Amino acid sequence: MSRIRLVLHTAIDRAWLKPVRNGDVIVVNMRSCWSVCAVIVAAALSSLGIAHAAPERRTLLSGGIVREYFVQAPPANGAPRAVVLALHGGTRPASDIFQRSAWPAVAMRHGFILVAPQGVNNQWNDGRKQTVSGMVSDADDVGFIAQLVAELVARDRADRARIFVTGASNGGMMSLRLACDRAGLVAGIAPTIAAMPVAMREACKPTRPLPVIMIAGTADPLMTYDGSAARRLSQRPQDPMSSIPETFAFWAQINGCGLPAREETLPDLDPSDGSTITLMTGVNCKSARVSLYRVNGGGHREPSLLRKNEGRGPIARMLGPQNHDIEAAETIWAFLGAPR
Repeated sequence: MSRIRLVLHTAIDRAWLKPVRNGDVIVVNMRSCWSVCAVIVAAALSSLGIAHAAPERRTLLSGGIVREYFVQAPPANGAPRAVVLALHGGTRPASDIFQRSAWPAVAMRHGFILVAPQGVNNQWNDGRKQTVSGMVSDADDVGFIAQLVAELVARDRADRARIFVTGASNGGMMSLRLACDRAGLVAGIAPTIAAMPVAMREACKPTRPLPVIMIAGTADPLMTYDGSAARRLSQRPQDPMSSIPETFAFWAQINGCGLPAREETLPDLDPSDGSTITLMTGVNCKSARVSLYRVNGGGHREPSLLRKNEGRGPIARMLGPQNHDIEAAETIWAFLGAPR
C-alpha cells in the first residue's frame, strides 16, 4: 500500500485554494490557513477514503436520568487533551454534530476530544420559559455538563483547563448559561446564531472573564439580530431576548474590552450566497477576548465552506441564507483553542 503524503503550501495572503492529487501526494496550494485548513484536509482525506471514526456512544446517570453523549477522541499520547463540547440546536439530535458539521474533521486535525451531549427531548434548559419552537426543558443541564466534564477528565485525560463549549441556537444559549452559572467550569464559549435572553443577561454574574466568540446573522428570522420578536413556530409567547449587539457588549464589558469594536471586512469568497462577514473585536481587553462574526444578510445557519445548499426547500427558506466565506468550526477553534 503506497504511502500518502499531504503537503500544505501556505502564504500570508488570503485567496482561495484547491487540493490536487498527484500520484500518492496530495498537494494543497493553500494561501489561507486561518479558517479553511481543516476543511481542505478533510476533503483531501475523504477523496482517499479516509474519514474520521464513528463516535463512541456513552451514558451517564445525572439527576436521576440516564443521559447520552457521543465522544470522538484522538489516540491517547499520555498528555491531557483539550475538549470541545458541541451542543446541538433545539429540536435537533446530538448526531447532527457528526453528520452535519465540520467539527469531526477539525477535531481530527487538531487532536482534541470532541463531545456531543444529548439534550432531553432534543432540547437544552437554557433558562427560558418559552421558546420559538414552543419546546422547553426543566432538566438540570448545568449539573449534567458539570458531571460530564468530571467524567471526561477522569476517563479520557481531558485537560481541565481547556474545556470549551460551543453550540448553535438553543445550544448556543446553553453555552451562555454555562458561562453565567459555571464560568469556572469552562475555558471559553462560542455561541452561534444565539443571544442572551433578557432575564439571563440581567441576572448573569460570571465568576471570571472568559473568551467569547459569537457568530450571528443580521437576517436571522428565528434569533433576530436586533432582539425583536422572532418568527413563531408555536402559538406560545416568547421570552424577551437581548439583541446580538447587546449580548456582545455584555461580554465585552465583563472582559474589560473597549467599545466600539474594531471592524474588519472579511473576503467575500462566495458572492453568490448574498452575504458577507464583518469581524468585530473588542479593543484593549483587560482580561479575555471577545469577537463577533457578524454575517451581513445571514440567516439562522452557521457559515460553512463545504456544506452549501444544504436543506433546500421550506426549511431552508424558514432558516434564511447560509454564508460560505468561513467554516464556523475551524474559525471557532482558531479563536478558542489556538495557543496564545
